[in-house]
Amino acid sequence: MPSSLQRQARRGLWLLGGTLLLAAVGYQLLPRPDLYGDTRYSSAWFDRHGQLLRIGLAADERYRLPVSLQRVAPSMQQATLLYEDQDFYRHDGVDFPALLRAAWQTWVVAERRIGGSTLTMQVARLRYRLPHTLWGKLQQIVLALQLERHFSKRELLGAYFNLAPYGRNIEGVEAASLIYFNKPASELTLPEALALSVVPQNPVRRNPTSKEGVKRLLAARSRLFARWLEQNPADSTRQSQLQLPLAIRPPEQLPFHAPHFVNAITSQQGQINTTLDLTLQQQLEQGVARYIARRSGEGIRNAAALLVDSRSMEVVARLGSADFFANEIAGQVDGSRARRSPGSALKPFIYALAMEQGLIHPMTMMKDAPKRFGAYTPENFDQQFLGPLFARDALIKSRNVPAVNLTAELGGSGLYGFLQQAGVGEMRGPEFYGLALALGGLEVTMEELAGLYAMLANGGEWRPLRSLQSEEEGEIRRLLSPEASFLTLEILRGNPPPQREILPGVVQPGQRVAWKTGTSYAFRDAWSVAVAGPYVLAVWVGNFDGSGNPALVGRTAAGPLLFELLALLELPQGSEEPETDGLNVARVAMCADTGDLPGRHCPRTTPAWFIPGVSPIKVSTVHRAIPIDRVSGKRACFYDPASSRLEVYEFWPSDLQQIFRQAGMPRRTPPPFVGDCSLEQQAASGEPPRISSPSEVITYTLRADRIDEEHIPFEAVVDADVQHLYWFIDNRLAGESRAGELFMWPAEAGDYVVLVIDDHGRAAERRMQVRLVN
Repeated sequence: MPSSLQRQARRGLWLLGGTLLLAAVGYQLLPRPDLYGDTRYSSAWFDRHGQLLRIGLAADERYRLPVSLQRVAPSMQQATLLYEDQDFYRHDGVDFPALLRAAWQTWVVAERRIGGSTLTMQVARLRYRLPHTLWGKLQQIVLALQLERHFSKRELLGAYFNLAPYGRNIEGVEAASLIYFNKPASELTLPEALALSVVPQNPVRRNPTSKEGVKRLLAARSRLFARWLEQNPADSTRQSQLQLPLAIRPPEQLPFHAPHFVNAITSQQGQINTTLDLTLQQQLEQGVARYIARRSGEGIRNAAALLVDSRSMEVVARLGSADFFANEIAGQVDGSRARRSPGSALKPFIYALAMEQGLIHPMTMMKDAPKRFGAYTPENFDQQFLGPLFARDALIKSRNVPAVNLTAELGGSGLYGFLQQAGVGEMRGPEFYGLALALGGLEVTMEELAGLYAMLANGGEWRPLRSLQSEEEGEIRRLLSPEASFLTLEILRGNPPPQREILPGVVQPGQRVAWKTGTSYAFRDAWSVAVAGPYVLAVWVGNFDGSGNPALVGRTAAGPLLFELLALLELPQGSEEPETDGLNVARVAMCADTGDLPGRHCPRTTPAWFIPGVSPIKVSTVHRAIPIDRVSGKRACFYDPASSRLEVYEFWPSDLQQIFRQAGMPRRTPPPFVGDCSLEQQAASGEPPRISSPSEVITYTLRADRIDEEHIPFEAVVDADVQHLYWFIDNRLAGESRAGELFMWPAEAGDYVVLVIDDHGRAAERRMQVRLVN
């Protein structure tokens, strides 16, 4: 029979085996923990070249950035393992002999405190925020075993580099490397890696930003380097590198670049690679600061600017105010995102839409003269009218009446629908703006305005702006034809630079800058936007409180700043000759006086662009050779070389003739006929009238209670030699008027045929409907 001692031994073995079995089963059943839990990270913004713009604090007031192990310098990995846990790849999370030695030295011998924790145990302590107590140590052991059960060594090492403390409120090697050395952890040198490796063991005493902390850090680094040389003897030649001063940047000296730009993209954590170019950003800031300082005496105190690469729609530089920290100008307001009245800066898109719809071409003759649109009577900025002028000149000179007139003629959804499609936000209904939309009645942001001009640079294709390199290109919307976009930019390239003195060398030979200005009502906002090569630069000058200043005029306040910035930024310009490959555009000689194809008597021509099959091109009939009686100097009935000679006169339509007179621009009009010319001879020599009122597409209404007061205006455009018009209603004479004047007909309900005959027998007719309403 077995002895009592043997039975006890067997029971002990069974108990030990059972315990080990339960431990093994329990180990296998340990749940997989979340390696990082609710760890929150900082945001670090970088420019397109990897330069740090700003790093923010995580939600727990720590600087902490995620980093993969592959992006930690090999020297940093090796130095950390050498210092913290040389047997990391050989143990299972707990180094029991090391723990026993630590316990002996700490609690028995009491010489000095030794942790004895493995790197995995440190990950457990950092991850679960365990205290430095005996109970905390026991928790570390269990949790380290659990972590080793579910994660690879590389995953655990990566977790350590993301969670380890590196002094102050800096955690993780990526944040430490970026803050202290202004570089990612992948670029750490050996001296820097050795220095950072010794910090987590005692981050308070080895604080890299305090004088005493640096002394202790360097002493610990020297000891670590001695151990390093035992494994890497070839690095003995690098001893001199460790003698150099260790340049460390404290968190207080972190950069704070492009604050408005960064504030606009604060929703992400970790490393944020933006589209900004820090060099261009700083040039933009310096240029605006110098300009504001120079013109502060005029009350110009604030400005904003935005630079966009139209090829990718990336924001390259962005300045929300002249000084982010200046409370007196509300500097923290972002002017590049604020809604302001654009003044005339939207006019190019009115002309582009009109050219696309075949209403005009760049040399279409337009009227800059007083005109009423219902209850709305637009005026020009200078309170004057220039008379007839070409479309291109009307846009360059920013005349209001022609722009409003074109807006009224646009088909489809017009300018309002165009702006809707271009992503302009916070728009009210079209009836709220009316025709004032053409002159800045709608508020836009600088981002939206720059996007519109970038659309012109992209041949009519609109795309949203991008601020992050990770952003995909947004939806492409075709808003204009490439031809209309090209012609609009060509017009704007003819806009002369501002006359105000600006920096030397601003306008270089060969530069082709398409630009436009805008001034809002009451001088509250001055705008200037340019397309320079592939770049779009938008500038705003004004006050965030909306106060006006007579100096805030687009051409004289924002224009000079725009050209100064173009020169400072040294942006690539377009070629001297326009690129027309693939475009349905043609450049032909136009009559320089009329803007139409030259007739045989046009005195001079000038080259101009148009869109074949779209632009309203016709042969000019203004210049005509007519027979002049040699004796009386009057217009002869027919040409007879014996009694008459041919002379060229200008036959402007009566509406333009009247505007020429109002503008003080007399034209050479033909003399009257000699007395014995027949009506047939006179009628055959010119153009018939064109009735502009009444309209065939309008049903006129009469109010029954005011029927005796109701009148309908009759008006016709006639040839230059016409003096009188005779109006007929259903072949009954209704009255007469002088050329260029209205005939007011006492209205009666019914359907009528309106006939007008000029004093040379030329006629035109139109149908009219008049209805009686209560």
